[in-house]
Amino acid sequence: MLIIDLIGVATTVLLIGIRYPHYVLLAVCLHALGEILITVFLHGQIDTIVAAGAFGTITATNYNASLLGVVLVLSGSLTNYIVSSLAGGIAFEPTSRLINPISSLKFPFAVINFRLCILAGLISIWKIFM
Repeated sequence: MLIIDLIGVATTVLLIGIRYPHYVLLAVCLHALGEILITVFLHGQIDTIVAAGAFGTITATNYNASLLGVVLVLSGSLTNYIVSSLAGGIAFEPTSRLINPISSLKFPFAVINFRLCILAGLISIWKIFM
C-alpha cells in the first residue's frame, strides 16, 4: 500500500529548498525509489510505503537480521547521497549555501539531494533509537 503524506512532503520542501520545489519532489521520488529497490534486492516483502519526503517510512517483512533493517531504513538517504555525488557540484558551493534552504544555487540538483540525504538520515537514525 502506498500512502502519500502531503504535509510531510510540504514540510520537506520548506526545510530542503523552497526555491527549487521541483528538484525537491524529484529527490523525494528518488528517495522512495531507493528504498523500494533495496527492499526488493534484499528479498523483502513491502507491506506499506509512506511517501512523506524526509519523514517517509517503509514497512517490509521477510528479512531476518537487524542489520538488514538498518540498511532498509537508511537506503533512501544512501540513494540521495549517491545521486548527489554523481550530479557533482557540492564542492563548488559555499558552505552557507549548502545549509540555507532559500539560497540561490549553482548546482541545485546536487545540493538538494545532499540536503535530503542529511535530513532524512538524521530522521531515520532518530526513528531507529526511539
